[in-house]
Amino acid sequence: MKRGGASQAGRGGFSLLELLVVLALIGMLTAVVAPRLQRTYDAIAGSGERDEVGRQLQRLPLLARHAGKAISIARGDAAALAGRITLPEGWSVSPLEELRIEASGVCHPARLRVSGRGVVEVQQLTAPACEVQDEE
Repeated sequence: MKRGGASQAGRGGFSLLELLVVLALIGMLTAVVAPRLQRTYDAIAGSGERDEVGRQLQRLPLLARHAGKAISIARGDAAALAGRITLPEGWSVSPLEELRIEASGVCHPARLRVSGRGVVEVQQLTAPACEVQDEE
């Protein structure tokens, strides 16, 4: 007496060809989606790093008050500015005019060139608190 019918041909399943077609479709979708995900990741990371540059620039009055002396950085002296703040890797900030913060923490207005991740922007430090704004 045979159990389960005359043959096993009636059992459901996928053929090798069907599995290969599904794997090929998954591979093509991955090839299309992966670059877009990488660009999205880079944009999010760049935005966070740009915000970190702004936070570091806004720390300058605190550094001047803590040291008890004014901070003065000449036009174009990116190295002097980088020595006072910690920038994300690959980013640089260069004053387009003299950057001066009094020992009391009062910031004089200044324009800065901020560059990183292929983006170059001109930003404004406003008086008296060194708030960072995009230049219009």
